[in-house]
Amino acid sequence: MRLRGKIAIAMAVLTALTAIIVAVSTYVVTNNRVRSEVDQYLNSYAQRFQDPDGRQAQITCSQGASRRLPQGGQRNDESIEGVAFQCIERNGGVVATIGVASLPVNGRDEAIASNGRGKQIRTVQVSGDTWRVETVGVAQGGAVQIARDYGETNRVLSALRIWLSFIVIAAAAISALVGWLIARRATKPLVQLTDAAEEIASTGRLDVDVPEAGKDEPGRLARAFATMLAALGQSREQQQQLVQDAGHELRTPLTSLRTNVETLQRYPDLPTETRDSILADLESETRELGSLVDELVQLATDTWDDEPEEELSLDQIAERVVERTRRRTGRIVEIDAQPAPMVGRPRELTRAIGNLVDNAAKFSNAPSSVEVIVRPGFVSVRDHGPGIAAEDQPHLFDRFYRAADARSKPGSGLGLAIVDQIVRSHGGTVTAGNAPDGGAIFTITFSSLTSSFDTPPEPR
Repeated sequence: MRLRGKIAIAMAVLTALTAIIVAVSTYVVTNNRVRSEVDQYLNSYAQRFQDPDGRQAQITCSQGASRRLPQGGQRNDESIEGVAFQCIERNGGVVATIGVASLPVNGRDEAIASNGRGKQIRTVQVSGDTWRVETVGVAQGGAVQIARDYGETNRVLSALRIWLSFIVIAAAAISALVGWLIARRATKPLVQLTDAAEEIASTGRLDVDVPEAGKDEPGRLARAFATMLAALGQSREQQQQLVQDAGHELRTPLTSLRTNVETLQRYPDLPTETRDSILADLESETRELGSLVDELVQLATDTWDDEPEEELSLDQIAERVVERTRRRTGRIVEIDAQPAPMVGRPRELTRAIGNLVDNAAKFSNAPSSVEVIVRPGFVSVRDHGPGIAAEDQPHLFDRFYRAADARSKPGSGLGLAIVDQIVRSHGGTVTAGNAPDGGAIFTITFSSLTSSFDTPPEPR
């Protein structure tokens, strides 16, 4: 069942229950009120027969005795002012009736007649008619039954029951219709979102129309859905761009490898010096290709081996990176570090700082040094190379981007992109700029950890 149908049924049931409660309450209150009025009417007559000398009862019973019909006869006279009477002797026998053939006499009535005291009110059936009867004792002995036709009242109450039932049914039907219309209007954005999701699932297209977003919950859902589609579209574009760029970057080392291998196959008698040079090229290209594949996998998956976060020290990580770079390159790498504890993933941060230091060593010719400064939540790496051209600065952290003067140097163009991704995953930012006296400066800042100083120190 659709949501709009469920809402319509729920509204109909709720309205029906409310209407039933109101109808039952109305009927019960009306029935009690009408019965109370009839009983008050009978009580007003009963008071007439409670005179001390019983004179009123004698007058009424003597009139009724002269007009009494045989047992089973019909009403022998029209009731006085709509009221019928029946007189009972002390021994329980009926001596007179007015306005009715006969009224039933039970044990309680006989006890009242015997004592001449007390009264009771009840509803009885006489020849298919309903009467409300009050039995009242007479001071001189005996009792008088005062009866009022209750049939008309029952007919009114029966008509009231029918009307109340009709109102309940009509209210439930109208409520269901109104609920369905309201639900149809309220769920229209949800239906449109469902259609859009089904179209995306069947076609794979992300450029589907999303309904206009309002300020209610469906509107919020529509905006979230549109944002999700935009993010998916951007992710798909990035994936396609990554595949295209990766194919382009992989093509160059693979071509070189294939050329060198073909050369070795065609010319088995190459001079030793030439063969060693080709093998060295093969080893270098293989290393570059392996590094490029690793970086591509890391960028494409964004998992980074699912390394857990832990407490670490940026200064210790930077010192290990600096020592490693010194061993590998033989370059002068200076470090000015203060204790900088934080929570993060050590292998990722080692890779990020290492990429910056390796990049500085690559673009800063010997004997110039590379300078590293570490403070709480802050790492800067400076080289003394040619600096960064203005047209290159906006694209430094793009995947596979390589400046014109860097294309002759080894590298895949992914190192800085990896740095940016790692730093952002730790809630930080990385920026690049030029030092006033020459050289490039790369700065990593973790904003939640920089409160211990107002202004980070400038690299020397």
